[in-house]
Amino acid sequence: MPILNLVHVNLHVTDLERSIDFYGRLGWELMFDLGRRAPGETVSLDPGEGAAPASRKALAVVLSLGDDPRRTTKIELMQYVDPPATPKPKQADEEAGVHRLAMRVKDLDGTIAQLRERGIEIPGEPSEVKMMGGRQRYVLFHDPDGHLLELIELLRT
Repeated sequence: MPILNLVHVNLHVTDLERSIDFYGRLGWELMFDLGRRAPGETVSLDPGEGAAPASRKALAVVLSLGDDPRRTTKIELMQYVDPPATPKPKQADEEAGVHRLAMRVKDLDGTIAQLRERGIEIPGEPSEVKMMGGRQRYVLFHDPDGHLLELIELLRT
């Protein structure tokens, strides 16, 4: 059986409400609140064999770009509270692992201006590379927990 699609990417965060606000300003919308009935309410996790112990408590939500649960791009934000989440050190460029989340936009300059107006810090300016028979422009920035994010505009030759 072939894999159909990527369901979601899980990001561990140190402050769930701050991350919900940040990603909301990027255009992500709350799709599922995994057990919380109020902000700050924790859920018990039962992640299954080989994963973290079920005694851990966490806050968790799924955010989406779109509203079709089978076709949208989703991220799951999870904040461990017992034991508490700890920030991780910056990942070295040559270190194996996931390094960034790349999101496609149609108008990179307009999107950057809009996000900066919403208080999102994007310190650099766009770069351009040739690839896949065309060009792409991109800019890199970080979320509040230091996850590297990328906005990409695909251009024709």
